[in-house]
Amino acid sequence: MISYFIYTIISLGCSYAVYVLLLRKQKTFQFNRFFLIGSLLLCLVAPFMEIELFKAVPSITEIPLEKFTASVVETQPIEDVTFDEAQQVDHSQKSPFFYVYIIITLFFLFRFLKNLFKIYGLTRNEYEYNGKLKVIKSADSDMVSSFFNYMFIPKEHTLSREDYESIIAHETVHSEELHSVDIILLELLSCIFWFNPFIWLYKKSTLQNHEFRADEKSVSSGIDIENYSNTIINLGQKEYRVPLTSGFNFIHIKNRIIMLHQSKSSVFKRTLNIISVSLLLAGIFVLSSYKDLKEPLVVVIDAGHGGHDSGNLDEKNIVLNISNQLSLLSSDNIRIITTRTEDTFFTLQERVDFINAQNADLVVSLHANAHSNPLTNGVEAYYNDKDEFKDKSYAFGKILLENQMEFFSTNRGLKTVPMYIFRHINSPGVFLELGFITNEEDHKVLMNADRQKQIAASIFEGLEEIRKSN
Repeated sequence: MISYFIYTIISLGCSYAVYVLLLRKQKTFQFNRFFLIGSLLLCLVAPFMEIELFKAVPSITEIPLEKFTASVVETQPIEDVTFDEAQQVDHSQKSPFFYVYIIITLFFLFRFLKNLFKIYGLTRNEYEYNGKLKVIKSADSDMVSSFFNYMFIPKEHTLSREDYESIIAHETVHSEELHSVDIILLELLSCIFWFNPFIWLYKKSTLQNHEFRADEKSVSSGIDIENYSNTIINLGQKEYRVPLTSGFNFIHIKNRIIMLHQSKSSVFKRTLNIISVSLLLAGIFVLSSYKDLKEPLVVVIDAGHGGHDSGNLDEKNIVLNISNQLSLLSSDNIRIITTRTEDTFFTLQERVDFINAQNADLVVSLHANAHSNPLTNGVEAYYNDKDEFKDKSYAFGKILLENQMEFFSTNRGLKTVPMYIFRHINSPGVFLELGFITNEEDHKVLMNADRQKQIAASIFEGLEEIRKSN
Protein backbone atom coordinates (compact mmCIF):
# COMPACT_ATOMS: atom_id res chain seq x y z
CA MET A 1 0.00 0.00 0.00
CA ILE A 2 2.91 2.34 0.71
CA SER A 3 4.07 1.78 -2.87
CA TYR A 4 0.65 2.89 -4.11
CA PHE A 5 0.83 6.10 -2.08
CA ILE A 6 4.29 6.87 -3.47
CA TYR A 7 3.22 6.26 -7.08
CA THR A 8 0.13 8.44 -6.76
CA ILE A 9 2.16 11.32 -5.31
CA ILE A 10 4.65 11.10 -8.18
CA SER A 11 2.04 10.75 -10.94
CA LEU A 12 -0.20 13.50 -9.54
CA GLY A 13 2.82 15.75 -9.21
CA CYS A 14 3.74 15.19 -12.86
CA SER A 15 0.21 15.77 -14.15
CA TYR A 16 -0.23 18.88 -11.98
CA ALA A 17 3.05 20.25 -13.36
CA VAL A 18 1.63 19.73 -16.87
CA TYR A 19 -1.47 21.71 -15.87
CA VAL A 20 0.55 24.59 -14.37
CA LEU A 21 2.96 24.85 -17.30
CA LEU A 22 0.52 24.45 -20.21
CA LEU A 23 -3.07 25.05 -19.12
CA ARG A 24 -3.46 27.23 -16.04
CA LYS A 25 -3.13 30.54 -17.92
CA GLN A 26 -5.19 29.43 -20.91
CA LYS A 27 -8.87 30.30 -21.26
CA THR A 28 -9.79 26.69 -22.10
CA PHE A 29 -11.81 26.40 -18.92
CA GLN A 30 -13.98 23.42 -19.87
CA PHE A 31 -10.98 21.42 -21.05
CA ASN A 32 -9.07 22.47 -17.93
CA ARG A 33 -11.88 21.23 -15.73
CA PHE A 34 -11.99 17.80 -17.34
CA PHE A 35 -8.20 17.60 -17.35
CA LEU A 36 -8.02 18.30 -13.62
CA ILE A 37 -10.75 15.82 -12.65
CA GLY A 38 -9.77 13.25 -15.28
CA SER A 39 -6.04 13.29 -14.53
CA LEU A 40 -6.73 13.11 -10.81
CA LEU A 41 -8.89 10.00 -11.17
CA LEU A 42 -6.58 8.38 -13.72
CA CYS A 43 -3.52 8.83 -11.52
CA LEU A 44 -5.33 7.28 -8.55
CA VAL A 45 -6.66 4.32 -10.56
CA ALA A 46 -3.73 3.73 -12.93
CA PRO A 47 -1.52 1.76 -10.50
CA PHE A 48 -4.23 -0.91 -10.27
CA MET A 49 -4.42 -1.27 -14.07
CA GLU A 50 -1.45 -3.33 -15.24
CA ILE A 51 -0.27 -2.52 -18.75
CA GLU A 52 2.36 -4.93 -20.08
CA LEU A 53 4.55 -3.03 -22.54
CA PHE A 54 7.38 -5.43 -23.09
CA LYS A 55 6.16 -8.90 -22.26
CA ALA A 56 3.53 -11.19 -23.64
CA VAL A 57 2.23 -14.00 -21.50
CA PRO A 58 2.98 -17.26 -23.34
CA SER A 59 0.14 -19.64 -23.97
CA ILE A 60 0.27 -22.90 -22.06
CA THR A 61 -0.60 -26.13 -23.79
CA GLU A 62 -2.99 -28.53 -22.13
CA ILE A 63 -1.24 -31.21 -20.12
CA PRO A 64 -3.06 -34.52 -20.00
CA LEU A 65 -4.39 -35.48 -16.61
CA GLU A 66 -3.30 -38.89 -15.49
CA LYS A 67 -4.22 -40.92 -12.47
CA PHE A 68 -1.49 -41.95 -10.05
CA THR A 69 -2.20 -44.90 -7.88
CA ALA A 70 1.13 -45.52 -6.19
CA SER A 71 1.04 -45.48 -2.42
CA VAL A 72 2.81 -42.83 -0.39
CA VAL A 73 4.83 -43.70 2.69
CA GLU A 74 4.42 -41.27 5.59
CA THR A 75 7.42 -40.87 7.87
CA GLN A 76 6.75 -41.13 11.58
CA PRO A 77 7.31 -38.03 13.75
CA ILE A 78 10.60 -37.58 15.63
CA GLU A 79 10.58 -35.80 18.97
CA ASP A 80 12.37 -32.60 19.90
CA VAL A 81 12.43 -31.13 16.40
CA THR A 82 11.82 -27.40 16.21
CA PHE A 83 11.55 -24.81 13.45
CA ASP A 84 14.03 -22.31 14.90
CA GLU A 85 15.91 -22.10 11.61
CA ALA A 86 12.83 -21.65 9.41
CA GLN A 87 11.58 -18.23 8.35
CA GLN A 88 8.45 -17.04 10.11
CA VAL A 89 6.22 -14.29 8.73
CA ASP A 90 3.52 -12.56 10.76
CA HIS A 91 0.83 -11.16 8.47
CA SER A 92 -1.41 -9.94 11.27
CA GLN A 93 0.67 -7.04 12.54
CA LYS A 94 -0.22 -3.54 11.36
CA SER A 95 2.14 -0.61 11.23
CA PRO A 96 1.43 2.25 13.67
CA PHE A 97 1.21 4.51 10.61
CA PHE A 98 -1.82 2.50 9.49
CA TYR A 99 -3.73 3.43 12.65
CA VAL A 100 -2.63 7.07 12.37
CA TYR A 101 -3.90 7.10 8.78
CA ILE A 102 -7.25 5.59 9.81
CA ILE A 103 -7.75 8.10 12.65
CA ILE A 104 -7.00 11.14 10.47
CA THR A 105 -9.12 9.79 7.61
CA LEU A 106 -12.08 9.23 9.93
CA PHE A 107 -11.70 12.79 11.23
CA PHE A 108 -11.86 14.23 7.71
CA LEU A 109 -14.81 11.99 6.80
CA PHE A 110 -16.64 13.12 9.93
CA ARG A 111 -16.04 16.75 9.01
CA PHE A 112 -17.24 16.12 5.46
CA LEU A 113 -20.48 14.48 6.64
CA LYS A 114 -21.02 17.24 9.18
CA ASN A 115 -20.74 19.89 6.45
CA LEU A 116 -23.03 17.90 4.18
CA PHE A 117 -25.71 17.70 6.85
CA LYS A 118 -25.30 21.43 7.49
CA ILE A 119 -26.05 22.19 3.85
CA TYR A 120 -28.99 19.79 3.94
CA GLY A 121 -30.37 21.72 6.92
CA LEU A 122 -30.02 25.01 5.02
CA THR A 123 -31.91 23.62 2.03
CA ARG A 124 -34.88 22.95 4.32
CA ASN A 125 -35.36 26.71 4.78
CA GLU A 126 -37.81 28.78 2.78
CA TYR A 127 -36.68 29.78 -0.69
CA GLU A 128 -37.85 31.71 -3.72
CA TYR A 129 -37.14 30.89 -7.35
CA ASN A 130 -34.95 33.04 -9.57
CA GLY A 131 -34.76 31.21 -12.87
CA LYS A 132 -33.55 27.72 -12.07
CA LEU A 133 -32.07 28.73 -8.72
CA LYS A 134 -33.75 28.33 -5.34
CA VAL A 135 -32.60 31.44 -3.47
CA ILE A 136 -32.30 31.05 0.32
CA LYS A 137 -31.49 33.90 2.71
CA SER A 138 -29.06 32.58 5.32
CA ALA A 139 -27.36 33.95 8.43
CA ASP A 140 -24.67 31.25 8.26
CA SER A 141 -22.37 32.93 5.75
CA ASP A 142 -21.00 36.33 4.76
CA MET A 143 -20.64 35.11 1.17
CA VAL A 144 -22.97 34.40 -1.70
CA SER A 145 -22.64 30.72 -2.60
CA SER A 146 -24.48 27.84 -4.24
CA PHE A 147 -24.88 24.07 -3.95
CA PHE A 148 -26.39 22.47 -7.04
CA ASN A 149 -29.52 24.60 -7.67
CA TYR A 150 -29.62 26.14 -4.17
CA MET A 151 -28.21 29.65 -3.79
CA PHE A 152 -27.43 31.12 -0.36
CA ILE A 153 -27.44 34.91 0.18
CA PRO A 154 -26.57 36.60 3.52
CA LYS A 155 -29.72 37.88 5.23
CA GLU A 156 -28.27 41.25 6.11
CA HIS A 157 -26.59 41.80 2.73
CA THR A 158 -27.92 44.65 0.55
CA LEU A 159 -27.13 44.21 -3.15
CA SER A 160 -27.52 46.65 -5.98
CA ARG A 161 -29.47 45.53 -9.06
CA GLU A 162 -26.25 45.20 -11.10
CA ASP A 163 -24.53 43.15 -8.39
CA TYR A 164 -27.56 40.90 -7.98
CA GLU A 165 -27.79 40.22 -11.72
CA SER A 166 -24.06 39.41 -11.88
CA ILE A 167 -24.35 37.02 -8.93
CA ILE A 168 -27.41 35.25 -10.34
CA ALA A 169 -25.69 34.77 -13.71
CA HIS A 170 -22.54 33.50 -11.99
CA GLU A 171 -24.26 31.02 -9.67
CA THR A 172 -26.49 29.80 -12.50
CA VAL A 173 -23.35 28.67 -14.35
CA HIS A 174 -22.20 26.74 -11.27
CA SER A 175 -25.62 25.08 -11.07
CA GLU A 176 -25.99 24.24 -14.77
CA GLU A 177 -22.49 22.80 -15.09
CA LEU A 178 -22.77 20.75 -11.88
CA HIS A 179 -19.66 22.16 -10.27
CA SER A 180 -20.92 20.83 -6.94
CA VAL A 181 -20.23 17.28 -8.19
CA ASP A 182 -16.54 18.19 -8.60
CA ILE A 183 -16.44 19.73 -5.13
CA ILE A 184 -17.97 16.67 -3.44
CA LEU A 185 -15.61 14.34 -5.31
CA LEU A 186 -12.58 16.43 -4.34
CA GLU A 187 -13.70 16.59 -0.73
CA LEU A 188 -14.04 12.81 -0.57
CA LEU A 189 -10.67 12.26 -2.21
CA SER A 190 -9.00 14.72 0.13
CA CYS A 191 -10.49 12.79 3.07
CA ILE A 192 -8.84 9.58 1.83
CA PHE A 193 -5.64 10.97 0.30
CA TRP A 194 -5.11 13.83 2.76
CA PHE A 195 -1.38 12.98 2.98
CA ASN A 196 -0.89 13.76 -0.72
CA PRO A 197 -0.07 17.50 -1.13
CA PHE A 198 -1.15 17.48 -4.77
CA ILE A 199 -4.73 16.57 -3.81
CA TRP A 200 -5.03 19.95 -2.08
CA LEU A 201 -3.45 21.74 -5.06
CA TYR A 202 -5.87 19.99 -7.40
CA LYS A 203 -8.74 21.05 -5.17
CA LYS A 204 -7.64 24.69 -5.15
CA SER A 205 -7.06 24.76 -8.92
CA THR A 206 -10.42 23.16 -9.66
CA LEU A 207 -12.31 25.69 -7.53
CA GLN A 208 -10.39 28.48 -9.23
CA ASN A 209 -11.22 27.08 -12.64
CA HIS A 210 -14.92 26.92 -11.67
CA GLU A 211 -14.87 30.63 -10.90
CA PHE A 212 -13.04 31.49 -14.13
CA ARG A 213 -15.59 29.51 -16.12
CA ALA A 214 -18.55 31.11 -14.34
CA ASP A 215 -17.04 34.59 -14.85
CA GLU A 216 -16.52 33.95 -18.55
CA LYS A 217 -20.04 32.67 -19.19
CA SER A 218 -21.61 35.42 -17.09
CA VAL A 219 -19.93 38.13 -19.16
CA SER A 220 -20.76 36.24 -22.37
CA SER A 221 -24.46 36.33 -21.37
CA GLY A 222 -24.48 40.12 -21.85
CA ILE A 223 -23.40 41.53 -18.46
CA ASP A 224 -21.09 44.52 -18.76
CA ILE A 225 -17.53 43.40 -17.98
CA GLU A 226 -16.68 46.57 -16.01
CA ASN A 227 -19.78 46.32 -13.83
CA TYR A 228 -19.05 42.63 -13.32
CA SER A 229 -15.45 43.41 -12.30
CA ASN A 230 -16.68 45.99 -9.80
CA THR A 231 -19.04 43.42 -8.31
CA ILE A 232 -16.14 41.01 -7.81
CA ILE A 233 -14.18 43.76 -6.02
CA ASN A 234 -17.15 44.88 -3.89
CA LEU A 235 -18.04 41.38 -2.68
CA GLY A 236 -14.54 39.88 -2.55
CA GLN A 237 -13.51 40.67 1.05
CA LYS A 238 -15.51 38.22 3.16
CA GLU A 239 -14.35 35.80 5.82
CA TYR A 240 -16.70 32.83 6.09
CA ARG A 241 -18.60 30.69 3.61
CA VAL A 242 -20.84 27.63 3.73
CA PRO A 243 -18.57 24.57 3.25
CA LEU A 244 -18.91 22.42 0.09
CA THR A 245 -20.43 25.27 -1.92
CA SER A 246 -19.42 27.24 -5.00
CA GLY A 247 -19.25 30.98 -4.55
CA PHE A 248 -19.09 34.28 -6.33
CA ASN A 249 -16.29 35.63 -4.14
CA PHE A 250 -14.22 32.62 -3.03
CA ILE A 251 -11.16 32.99 -5.26
CA HIS A 252 -8.52 35.75 -5.20
CA ILE A 253 -9.89 38.91 -6.76
CA LYS A 254 -6.71 39.76 -8.67
CA ASN A 255 -6.56 36.42 -10.46
CA ARG A 256 -10.19 36.65 -11.54
CA ILE A 257 -9.91 40.20 -12.82
CA ILE A 258 -6.76 39.36 -14.80
CA MET A 259 -8.31 36.25 -16.33
CA LEU A 260 -11.55 38.06 -17.09
CA HIS A 261 -9.78 40.71 -19.16
CA GLN A 262 -7.25 38.37 -20.74
CA SER A 263 -7.64 37.67 -24.46
CA LYS A 264 -7.98 34.13 -25.71
CA SER A 265 -5.00 32.50 -27.36
CA SER A 266 -5.17 31.63 -31.02
CA VAL A 267 -7.02 28.48 -32.03
CA PHE A 268 -3.74 26.95 -33.20
CA LYS A 269 -2.01 27.57 -29.86
CA ARG A 270 -4.96 26.24 -27.87
CA THR A 271 -5.12 23.12 -30.04
CA LEU A 272 -1.37 22.57 -29.73
CA ASN A 273 -1.54 22.88 -25.94
CA ILE A 274 -4.46 20.47 -25.71
CA ILE A 275 -2.68 17.88 -27.88
CA SER A 276 0.53 18.27 -25.87
CA VAL A 277 -1.33 17.91 -22.58
CA SER A 278 -3.21 14.84 -23.79
CA LEU A 279 0.00 13.13 -24.89
CA LEU A 280 1.79 13.94 -21.63
CA LEU A 281 -1.16 12.72 -19.57
CA ALA A 282 -1.29 9.49 -21.58
CA GLY A 283 2.42 8.99 -20.89
CA ILE A 284 1.96 9.54 -17.16
CA PHE A 285 -0.98 7.12 -17.14
CA VAL A 286 0.94 4.37 -18.95
CA LEU A 287 3.97 4.72 -16.67
CA SER A 288 1.76 4.67 -13.58
CA SER A 289 -0.09 1.62 -14.87
CA TYR A 290 3.06 -0.29 -15.69
CA LYS A 291 4.07 -0.72 -12.05
CA ASP A 292 2.65 -3.89 -10.55
CA LEU A 293 0.85 -3.16 -7.29
CA LYS A 294 -0.86 -6.44 -6.57
CA GLU A 295 -0.45 -8.00 -3.16
CA PRO A 296 2.66 -10.21 -3.00
CA LEU A 297 2.27 -13.88 -3.77
CA VAL A 298 3.31 -15.79 -0.64
CA VAL A 299 4.88 -19.12 -1.63
CA VAL A 300 6.17 -21.80 0.73
CA ILE A 301 8.92 -23.91 -0.84
CA ASP A 302 9.12 -27.26 0.89
CA ALA A 303 12.41 -29.00 0.15
CA GLY A 304 11.54 -32.68 0.58
CA HIS A 305 13.23 -35.08 2.97
CA GLY A 306 16.27 -33.91 5.01
CA GLY A 307 18.34 -35.20 7.91
CA HIS A 308 18.23 -38.98 8.20
CA ASP A 309 15.63 -39.11 5.40
CA SER A 310 17.80 -38.78 2.28
CA GLY A 311 15.09 -39.60 -0.26
CA ASN A 312 16.36 -40.95 -3.57
CA LEU A 313 20.17 -41.01 -3.54
CA ASP A 314 21.24 -37.34 -3.15
CA GLU A 315 17.69 -36.00 -3.45
CA LYS A 316 17.60 -34.16 -0.10
CA ASN A 317 20.65 -32.04 -0.99
CA ILE A 318 19.56 -31.33 -4.57
CA VAL A 319 16.16 -29.96 -3.59
CA LEU A 320 17.65 -28.07 -0.63
CA ASN A 321 20.08 -26.28 -2.95
CA ILE A 322 17.27 -25.35 -5.33
CA SER A 323 15.10 -24.22 -2.41
CA ASN A 324 17.89 -21.98 -1.08
CA GLN A 325 18.42 -20.48 -4.53
CA LEU A 326 14.69 -19.71 -4.69
CA SER A 327 14.82 -17.96 -1.32
CA LEU A 328 17.47 -15.61 -2.74
CA LEU A 329 14.98 -14.57 -5.46
CA SER A 330 12.30 -13.55 -2.94
CA SER A 331 10.97 -10.06 -3.75
CA ASP A 332 8.23 -7.58 -2.91
CA ASN A 333 6.02 -9.27 -5.52
CA ILE A 334 6.76 -12.88 -4.68
CA ARG A 335 7.65 -13.69 -1.11
CA ILE A 336 9.48 -17.00 -0.79
CA ILE A 337 9.35 -18.87 2.54
CA THR A 338 11.27 -22.13 2.93
CA THR A 339 10.50 -24.97 5.33
CA ARG A 340 14.18 -25.75 5.79
CA THR A 341 17.46 -24.03 5.01
CA GLU A 342 19.79 -26.82 6.18
CA ASP A 343 19.99 -30.61 6.18
CA THR A 344 17.32 -30.95 8.86
CA PHE A 345 14.50 -33.47 9.18
CA PHE A 346 10.90 -32.43 9.87
CA THR A 347 7.90 -34.71 10.11
CA LEU A 348 4.99 -34.33 7.74
CA GLN A 349 2.80 -32.89 10.48
CA GLU A 350 5.45 -30.35 11.46
CA ARG A 351 5.66 -29.29 7.83
CA VAL A 352 1.89 -28.92 7.67
CA ASP A 353 1.79 -26.85 10.87
CA PHE A 354 4.53 -24.57 9.60
CA ILE A 355 2.93 -24.12 6.17
CA ASN A 356 -0.50 -23.31 7.59
CA ALA A 357 1.04 -20.70 9.90
CA GLN A 358 2.32 -18.75 6.87
CA ASN A 359 -1.08 -18.01 5.30
CA ALA A 360 0.48 -18.99 1.96
CA ASP A 361 -1.04 -18.57 -1.49
CA LEU A 362 0.79 -21.63 -2.82
CA VAL A 363 2.95 -24.49 -1.56
CA VAL A 364 5.52 -26.10 -3.85
CA SER A 365 7.07 -29.33 -2.60
CA LEU A 366 10.36 -30.08 -4.38
CA HIS A 367 11.55 -33.62 -5.06
CA ALA A 368 13.74 -35.66 -7.43
CA ASN A 369 12.31 -38.90 -8.79
CA ALA A 370 13.78 -42.39 -9.17
CA HIS A 371 12.90 -45.49 -11.16
CA SER A 372 14.24 -49.04 -11.61
CA ASN A 373 14.43 -48.38 -15.36
CA PRO A 374 17.37 -45.97 -15.97
CA LEU A 375 15.76 -44.85 -19.25
CA THR A 376 12.78 -43.32 -17.44
CA ASN A 377 13.20 -39.55 -17.36
CA GLY A 378 11.41 -36.20 -17.32
CA VAL A 379 9.46 -33.97 -14.96
CA GLU A 380 6.02 -34.52 -13.49
CA ALA A 381 3.80 -32.93 -10.90
CA TYR A 382 1.06 -34.00 -8.51
CA TYR A 383 -1.83 -32.27 -6.82
CA ASN A 384 -4.80 -33.17 -4.65
CA ASP A 385 -8.07 -33.22 -6.61
CA LYS A 386 -10.19 -33.81 -3.52
CA ASP A 387 -10.07 -30.39 -1.84
CA GLU A 388 -11.38 -26.86 -2.39
CA PHE A 389 -8.08 -25.76 -3.94
CA LYS A 390 -8.00 -28.40 -6.68
CA ASP A 391 -8.66 -26.00 -9.59
CA LYS A 392 -5.91 -23.59 -8.54
CA SER A 393 -3.49 -26.42 -7.75
CA TYR A 394 -4.12 -27.89 -11.20
CA ALA A 395 -3.63 -24.55 -12.99
CA PHE A 396 -0.49 -23.69 -11.00
CA GLY A 397 0.94 -27.16 -11.54
CA LYS A 398 0.58 -26.82 -15.31
CA ILE A 399 2.51 -23.55 -15.31
CA LEU A 400 5.33 -24.88 -13.14
CA LEU A 401 5.64 -28.02 -15.27
CA GLU A 402 5.81 -26.14 -18.55
CA ASN A 403 8.58 -23.91 -17.21
CA GLN A 404 10.85 -26.94 -16.60
CA MET A 405 10.89 -28.14 -20.21
CA GLU A 406 14.05 -26.15 -20.94
CA PHE A 407 16.04 -28.57 -18.75
CA PHE A 408 14.21 -31.91 -19.12
CA SER A 409 13.28 -33.67 -22.33
CA THR A 410 10.02 -35.26 -21.20
CA ASN A 411 6.87 -33.80 -19.69
CA ARG A 412 5.27 -36.69 -17.83
CA GLY A 413 2.16 -34.67 -17.05
CA LEU A 414 0.13 -33.53 -14.08
CA LYS A 415 -1.25 -36.29 -11.89
CA THR A 416 -3.37 -36.64 -8.78
CA VAL A 417 -2.40 -38.23 -5.51
CA PRO A 418 -3.79 -37.87 -1.95
CA MET A 419 -0.51 -36.93 -0.27
CA TYR A 420 -0.58 -36.21 3.45
CA ILE A 421 0.70 -32.62 3.22
CA PHE A 422 -1.74 -31.61 0.48
CA ARG A 423 -4.67 -33.15 2.36
CA HIS A 424 -3.94 -30.99 5.42
CA ILE A 425 -2.67 -27.62 4.19
CA ASN A 426 -4.96 -24.60 3.86
CA SER A 427 -3.75 -23.49 0.43
CA PRO A 428 -3.18 -24.77 -3.11
CA GLY A 429 -0.24 -27.14 -3.43
CA VAL A 430 1.95 -28.66 -6.13
CA PHE A 431 4.31 -31.62 -5.67
CA LEU A 432 7.06 -31.09 -8.27
CA GLU A 433 9.30 -34.00 -9.30
CA LEU A 434 12.36 -32.40 -10.93
CA GLY A 435 13.54 -35.23 -13.16
CA PHE A 436 14.78 -38.74 -12.42
CA ILE A 437 18.00 -38.95 -10.48
CA THR A 438 18.39 -42.52 -11.78
CA ASN A 439 18.51 -41.31 -15.39
CA GLU A 440 21.92 -40.28 -16.73
CA GLU A 441 20.78 -37.08 -18.48
CA ASP A 442 18.48 -35.93 -15.69
CA HIS A 443 21.19 -36.76 -13.13
CA LYS A 444 23.67 -34.46 -14.90
CA VAL A 445 21.16 -31.62 -14.75
CA LEU A 446 20.24 -32.19 -11.12
CA MET A 447 23.81 -32.44 -9.85
CA ASN A 448 25.10 -29.36 -11.68
CA ALA A 449 25.18 -26.26 -9.43
CA ASP A 450 24.58 -23.85 -12.32
CA ARG A 451 21.65 -25.93 -13.51
CA GLN A 452 20.21 -25.91 -10.01
CA LYS A 453 20.27 -22.10 -10.08
CA GLN A 454 18.61 -22.12 -13.49
CA ILE A 455 15.92 -24.52 -12.30
CA ALA A 456 15.25 -22.24 -9.33
CA ALA A 457 15.02 -19.24 -11.70
CA SER A 458 12.59 -21.11 -13.98
CA ILE A 459 10.39 -22.02 -11.01
CA PHE A 460 10.42 -18.38 -9.97
CA GLU A 461 9.41 -17.33 -13.49
CA GLY A 462 6.51 -19.75 -13.20
CA LEU A 463 5.54 -18.14 -9.89
CA GLU A 464 5.58 -14.71 -11.56
CA GLU A 465 3.24 -16.04 -14.23
CA ILE A 466 1.00 -17.53 -11.56
CA ARG A 467 0.84 -14.20 -9.77
CA LYS A 468 -0.22 -12.40 -12.94
CA SER A 469 -2.93 -14.94 -13.67
CA ASN A 470 -4.17 -15.12 -10.09
